[in-house]
Amino acid sequence: MAYRGLADRRMVTWSCVVATSRLPVAMAPLAFVFLDREVSGGYTRGAVMAAAYTAAEAVGAPLLGARLRSRPFRREIAVGLGVCSLFFGAFALVPAAPAPVVVAMAAVAGAAGAAVPGALRSMVADLVPERALHSALSWESSLNMAVWAVAPALVTTAAARWSAAVPFLVAAAATLTGAACVFLLPEKTGVRDPAGQRRGTAGPLASVWRIYLTSAAAMYLLATVELALPALLEQRGRPVAYSGPLLTGFALTGIFGGLLYGLRTWPGGPERHSTLLLYATVAATGAMATAPAIGVMSALLLLAGLCQAVVLIARNLSLQRALPPDLHPVGYSLQYAGSGIGYGISAAATGLLLAHTRPSTTVLIAAAVTLVLTTATVPGRNRLPPGGEDRQSAVGNDHRPTGAPSSQDLDAPGRPRM
Repeated sequence: MAYRGLADRRMVTWSCVVATSRLPVAMAPLAFVFLDREVSGGYTRGAVMAAAYTAAEAVGAPLLGARLRSRPFRREIAVGLGVCSLFFGAFALVPAAPAPVVVAMAAVAGAAGAAVPGALRSMVADLVPERALHSALSWESSLNMAVWAVAPALVTTAAARWSAAVPFLVAAAATLTGAACVFLLPEKTGVRDPAGQRRGTAGPLASVWRIYLTSAAAMYLLATVELALPALLEQRGRPVAYSGPLLTGFALTGIFGGLLYGLRTWPGGPERHSTLLLYATVAATGAMATAPAIGVMSALLLLAGLCQAVVLIARNLSLQRALPPDLHPVGYSLQYAGSGIGYGISAAATGLLLAHTRPSTTVLIAAAVTLVLTTATVPGRNRLPPGGEDRQSAVGNDHRPTGAPSSQDLDAPGRPRM
């Protein structure tokens, strides 16, 4: 089985760092809302804190990701998570601080760990052979989806049963655990590629703009589905409470789809997979918006979740293969920022559209926007970025990034592959 080769000590440790670093990010927006509700009885300040957190993530990801080109990854990850832990703990200790203070704290917490996802994704290339990278990134995506599925229930339960400060204590403990566990992984230090120094960084990073745009488009559609689903159910005469189980099903099928995609190497290449499956997601979402029966709506939503999972994984594989190793942290961070921007723009647009149009129209507009953005990435898709031919020819031949151990070393007796 494809995932059996990932079940060793280093992979388990890496998975622990991924989960503990992503859990606070998934918890934060809803936790801010519950904190403001408990302190002031309102929701406005909590929403502003959540917006500051996500905006700071989008800004901090590429800036801090660029630092990783020449610095030890473990130290940078540990410092970022340590700062996050400090500020999450501060929210629990001073929940009633003035609004400007807590908004600034939320921004620092969001920015501090923004480069961690890209750094961890870059590290995995040194922990597994090239032939296992497809499965490793699929596992990471499914793990992220599982964390995002669990986080809302965790925040709601903790805030309702104990206090709105408890989710922040959990987030602080999680980030601190991730910061400690990262030192159990082998060090990865960014080393500038001499060829990259001659050609500069702007060109290679700009050459993969299609991947960034696909990421933003995918998250734009995802945000609309999540935010408009309760209103869409109400329009169909169904209880809005159905949105919870439906979104849970959406997340679960995404996890299943991610694991299924990682079981083998599929024909066509990840960039083509990303484009085709995003088209399928658009089709399923548009059909869901017009489906009159709840059963049909549910089936189409589950199909959209399955396709969405493949899109998320395929874009990561595309970026891994399109950029030289020294640009992976920056590229992943830019992709992460683009996803956050896409989600944020969609959230604002969805709120505006729901106030002036029917929910079904709102979803159809989002599907149309995503369709246009996806189509814009198709022309010239087969043209490789500078140096891309060499990297593409390595796919499937167990080549590895510069500085990565060989597959023979990784498979040697007594040496775990992680």
